[in-house]
Amino acid sequence: MRTLDPERPDHAAMLYSCTLLFRGAGYLAFNGETPESAQHAALATHYAHVTAPLRRLVDRYASEVCLAVCAGEPVPEWVTAALPQLPKEMESSNRKASAYERGIVNMVETFMLSPHVGQEFTGTVVEVDEAGEKGRFIIRKPAVEAGIKGSNLPFGQEIQVRLVEADTESGQSRFELLGATDSVPPHSPVSSAAASVGSTSTTER
Repeated sequence: MRTLDPERPDHAAMLYSCTLLFRGAGYLAFNGETPESAQHAALATHYAHVTAPLRRLVDRYASEVCLAVCAGEPVPEWVTAALPQLPKEMESSNRKASAYERGIVNMVETFMLSPHVGQEFTGTVVEVDEAGEKGRFIIRKPAVEAGIKGSNLPFGQEIQVRLVEADTESGQSRFELLGATDSVPPHSPVSSAAASVGSTSTTER
């Protein structure tokens, strides 16, 4: 079996993309018959879990289902009545939580970058759109993920960038592309839409 080496830019990009396979799972409510597609998309097997009710709204109801089944009693009506709208409620709350988390990370990253405006960095391209003109890259030191625009962005390859702006008030930083390095063989731009984690051209995710 081949081992991925995080020190290689192309391998680092692959490791980054693999972790995203486990993110963004949705919810499907059902009562009675098991849904036709009941497998976890990333694990390719049946999967279920319930965490503390204080952690996620959906677990408040899932816990009640488990308690009723284990006790051999009917699931409470207030639980079954709430199931149909739970996926939309969870999707909405997840969006709000993600936006809050992104905002905090953006502020921290921008604060770390603020003393380095005008400096050049080497980063690894970990996401490229279908046109090859917009993507995301990761800098190892300081540990920052940011957006970048350019022409034929080389997915999985190292690039040289310059930090143009780091606005700590808005939590946004902007880089300009200087060019690709020669440390790895060139890669054709490929779509990484499935690995997309957010928006554009700043440290926003």
